[in-house]
Amino acid sequence: MRTPRGPLPWDDSVSALRDNNGRRPRVLVLGGGFAGIGAAQKLMKSDVDVVLVDKHDYHTFQPLLYQVATGLLEQPAVGHPIRDLVHKQPNARVHQDMVTAVDLDAREAHFRELEPLTYDYLVFGLGAEVNFFGVDGAPEHAFPLYTLADAVRLKEHVLQNWEAADRNPERIDDGALNIVVVGGGPTGIETAGALAELYHGVFTKDYPDVKPEQARITLVEAGPELFPMFKPDIREYTEEALAKRSVEVLTGEVVESITPLRVRLKSGTELKAHTLVWGAGLQGNQLVQSLGLGLEKGNRIGVDAELRIPSHPEVYAVGDVAAITDQKTDQVLPQLGSVAMQSGEHAGETIARKVSGKETKPFKYRDKGTMATIGRGAAVVQMLGGRTMKGKTASVAWGTVHLALLPTNEDRAKAVVDWAGAGLTHQRGARITVET
Repeated sequence: MRTPRGPLPWDDSVSALRDNNGRRPRVLVLGGGFAGIGAAQKLMKSDVDVVLVDKHDYHTFQPLLYQVATGLLEQPAVGHPIRDLVHKQPNARVHQDMVTAVDLDAREAHFRELEPLTYDYLVFGLGAEVNFFGVDGAPEHAFPLYTLADAVRLKEHVLQNWEAADRNPERIDDGALNIVVVGGGPTGIETAGALAELYHGVFTKDYPDVKPEQARITLVEAGPELFPMFKPDIREYTEEALAKRSVEVLTGEVVESITPLRVRLKSGTELKAHTLVWGAGLQGNQLVQSLGLGLEKGNRIGVDAELRIPSHPEVYAVGDVAAITDQKTDQVLPQLGSVAMQSGEHAGETIARKVSGKETKPFKYRDKGTMATIGRGAAVVQMLGGRTMKGKTASVAWGTVHLALLPTNEDRAKAVVDWAGAGLTHQRGARITVET
């Protein structure tokens, strides 16, 4: 599969068949997230060579990163070896390396260490990166939650702050245990709720000399309300659930600057906090800016109805990096795991159909509803059509959907065990730090 060669002559009116030497079309998949894995697996039975490249050797289940950050889940529950996911796919190879450039005209990708790879089809699924919106000090001092490394870094930082405060209680008055969470969407709210339960359900026992009011969690949202995508009853329930967990909510407030010890708002308010979690937005991967394409809002790549880049129909942009328009609503779809998975699978299916000479179809997003969990027995769900669920019923629905999305039965078993333990005892067995 690694024989040096150029791409096959491209003609969008016909499928890319084997060349005169019998070589199959090469499908290069950049990114091992939901979109990349989905595309690669849909090509399992196709007469192509699939090459998947990611900078990590593991696939990250991003919707549960906040549970790693708060000690509810162990790292292996959300990070699964990519190679394990294609063991049953003889036409696929996986390489761990950093993509440094893509020459769309030459149909060639360059890497930090790998030799350049040409392709006949490219699935561009490198994901997004955190958008700090120019907030002073945010890139240096904020803790985003987009990668597994982000989650581990936040967990270790929080644990180290508590241990440091235990050794020197004077740090508590300076805000060492306070956390500011930025963003009133699912990431921010789920993180704030999980941190509150870690604080009040576990740390009150771990550190009995710290009074609950000495460790504050504040959720800051620039807009006038939390969860703007949900109905009013969901928003009201969410505010009540957060208040029950002693999370202070500040709406209509914008973060102006961040230092290691303080968070300053544009209103002039200064918050004592040694930790700021950033859940306020994403933008396209930095590499997209070097492709020579006109980009959409948030540095996302515009695509046609089949998820192709119009000027390069052999290239499919999928997942968080793509600006995908919902055919039903004519709105750009949000950067969600479900969108990434479905778009990646569609790209893989479309390439498979083209190679076999079959007619292709436009992408149709199957909206299964929007959901978030705020804590034990407290979740919200809004289904397509407007039906809503709250509380324990929503928690069951949330758990069922997320278990189904985990890539293997082994991962599902790990999550069930950890969730059951936390539900019965409040324990967070993963709240340890390991120095290497």
